[in-house]
Amino acid sequence: MEPYTSEDIHAYAKWLTQECQAAGLNAEQYGAEILIHGASNHLSERIICKPDEQGHTRWHWSWGVPIGRRGDSSWLLAVDDIDELIRSISKVVCVPLRRTGM
Repeated sequence: MEPYTSEDIHAYAKWLTQECQAAGLNAEQYGAEILIHGASNHLSERIICKPDEQGHTRWHWSWGVPIGRRGDSSWLLAVDDIDELIRSISKVVCVPLRRTGM
């Protein structure tokens, strides 16, 4: 498989941004990076598309860990994977706030 070009990665980032927005997340694309705010804007996460240690192009959390299963080297973005990827992102940015002392 040929390496992804910058244009490919930007197109995937645009698609993921649009899918996040359709899922109710506030997502903004900055090249290969996407800034995602949860519905309440209390949590946000910046994800980036870049090669991992093995050279596989993948989405990574801001703390450097690839999103998804470590053994899956093909998880850049496929139609079958988009829902799972958005669920993973939502779990990080949409943690419900705890109510105390009501």
